[in-house]
Amino acid sequence: MLLSLSIACFSFLPQASPQQASAAAPQNASAAAPQNASAAAPLGLEYWSGESHATRLAHDEAVVQAIDPASLSSWHDLVASEPHSAGSEGDERLIASLASAFEGMGLEVQVHPFTTYLSRPVSAELEIVSPAQVTLSLTEGVLPGDPFSEDLDDADAALLRLGWNAYSGSGDVTGEVVYANYGRLEDFQKLRDLGVDCTGKIVMTRYGGNFRGYKAKYAEAAGAAGLIIFTDPADSGYGRGLEAPEGGWANCNQIQRGSLKTLLYSGDPLTPGREATADAERLDPAEVALPKIPVQPVGWLAATQIMAPMDGPSVPGDWQGGMPFRYRLTGGQDLRVRLAVEQKRELIETANVIATLRGTDSKPEDPGLIVGCHHDAWIYGASDPTSGLIGVLEAARVLTEQYKIRDEPPARTITFAAWGAEEHGVIGSTEWVEGNRMRIIRGGTLYVNLDAAASGLRLGVSASPSLTRLLAGAAARVPQPVVDAKGEVTYEGTALDAWLARTPGEALPRVGFLGGGSDHVSFLALCSLPSASISAGGAPGTAYHSLYDDLDWYRRVVGPDYESAALVTRVTAVAVDRAACAPLPPVDLAAPAAALARAAEALAKSHPTVFQETASLGPLIAHAEAQVKRAERVQSGLEASLAKADDRDATWRAEAEAVLRRMERDWLREAGLPGRPWYRNLYAAPDETSGYAAWPLPGLQKAALEGDQDLAAGQAAQLEDVLLRREARLEQLMRLLRGDESAVESSGQK
Repeated sequence: MLLSLSIACFSFLPQASPQQASAAAPQNASAAAPQNASAAAPLGLEYWSGESHATRLAHDEAVVQAIDPASLSSWHDLVASEPHSAGSEGDERLIASLASAFEGMGLEVQVHPFTTYLSRPVSAELEIVSPAQVTLSLTEGVLPGDPFSEDLDDADAALLRLGWNAYSGSGDVTGEVVYANYGRLEDFQKLRDLGVDCTGKIVMTRYGGNFRGYKAKYAEAAGAAGLIIFTDPADSGYGRGLEAPEGGWANCNQIQRGSLKTLLYSGDPLTPGREATADAERLDPAEVALPKIPVQPVGWLAATQIMAPMDGPSVPGDWQGGMPFRYRLTGGQDLRVRLAVEQKRELIETANVIATLRGTDSKPEDPGLIVGCHHDAWIYGASDPTSGLIGVLEAARVLTEQYKIRDEPPARTITFAAWGAEEHGVIGSTEWVEGNRMRIIRGGTLYVNLDAAASGLRLGVSASPSLTRLLAGAAARVPQPVVDAKGEVTYEGTALDAWLARTPGEALPRVGFLGGGSDHVSFLALCSLPSASISAGGAPGTAYHSLYDDLDWYRRVVGPDYESAALVTRVTAVAVDRAACAPLPPVDLAAPAAALARAAEALAKSHPTVFQETASLGPLIAHAEAQVKRAERVQSGLEASLAKADDRDATWRAEAEAVLRRMERDWLREAGLPGRPWYRNLYAAPDETSGYAAWPLPGLQKAALEGDQDLAAGQAAQLEDVLLRREARLEQLMRLLRGDESAVESSGQK
């Protein structure tokens, strides 16, 4: 997969065919996987009857072999060959191409338009005005050997090369310079502790540590006149390896673009809680808390020219970056910088592309299983997002073909989605969810997100705990590609073997909670739909949100063999196929309570003064641990019942599936989280201070952050109530297993 990075052009490496891949992998990939102690079923097939295992494993093998790296490469040519930022002409052409591609597979296709409030660059200037005037570069030039960095339309080239942050305030400001490390909440607190005043200053922060929008939010709150965000070579440049074009890491002119939106809700800034249709009721933009100060991203060459002359106090040790001089907190009175940014904010129409494969047991309105990735990019987006978008397209192609070959459609509907305007703030997916929320709550099974999914061979998964067994079982069926020193692809064991090797001693991999920053957010926050983000990383470089994130960079650095994308797509397609065809959705009933207990224990240990006395988490932890045992017993009963061929009819399975769905939705609270009413999931949410990190049990996390015992007690009580509702669902399942016809209540969602 990885090429020697000193060559000027690439050639396709010899690839193992799917047949060779199968031969290199274990003949029965699931044989090496951990088994459920209560059943002989291969991992992830516990809900299938024993006589169907061989057929199911054969289906897995057919899906794995049908995923074609050459096809993934062709999809990449389709979706990443021209700039296509949200609402642009390139974006419009890509939407049409995606719709045509899905239609060519025989899927039902809807182009779902929405009208959203986006930001566009007009101009930007950055200069040192004293002690000597120096104009600094804000653009990315041609990269030697990279035709995509040359091939820009003359009319658009200047703005495409310009680095910019969406939703920056417009303004022209001049001031002294302060360095604030990563611009995190604790970094600005450290400046205050050290007596450094940011009022009226131009603040410099490096990328990393938090979502860039919080850097702007905290700088503005500290009184800064403007903000410059730079790429530090220690984080993603020569401190990590060879720079582009010789290698894959950021060179001195590479600039990271990105949105600054940090509102208390996801999606369109002007229509929180409702779909952004053309005629939707909208907030007054002046009342929306978008940044007011000018914000400008730069490469480390421009950052060096500002920071090298700074002569104030030396920074704390962990604030030192990779530029070849000592970093300083302040620049002194003589060093003054001028920053001028002009942007326009306006309503722009773009669209999601929704493709549906109907399931035999799903209602017409049910979205079922949803697999998605956004289609918009800052420029070309070969890695982010389209290395994941090609996986959505390939999974759709292969699964559609496989169901035709089997002459049997899936039991549950599968929806393939290409979302619009994600880069500006997870907009397209949120608008679709807000417009279809009750459909998803009543008829959704799970969501899989593949944003920027394929940049290496190290499988990584963040997911709702209830999906762990499904995802591990899928990974057990996929051969793990490895690349030797000559760049040749071979296979060693399974993707699950490689995954488990990073957590020795675990029977199953422990997946991380989902945080923020991509299209899974609204599915979890508004619908409590079990969700997963699947990716593979480890490539030697990054071109994140830059002009150079193009097909030339991707094929030089990630590799022309597309084994990374094939790995992710195979795991995704096997998991989706299994979940779409299983007698019941293969969710782990005990995993949510077990993860709750672990998260609550961690909070109790890290914040003992908050979680004590009336706010003690001991009763909640004990309740969750007891529920784990009861859920395991119910799960074993379901597995034993379903292991008998034809033991349960379609009506029974539909009733059981309805109970399983309600168990997942029990985490919803319509009043929302404290201080963030748009977020309605008590189980998991993005954190409040960095934007990317996950907050399991977010209400308790907020209580810990604020040291609020009353809030802690109230949130613990709400979680206790959820556990009680889930107890009732478990009892319903037990009554179903006993044949009690009154097991399933006719009432709707709580």
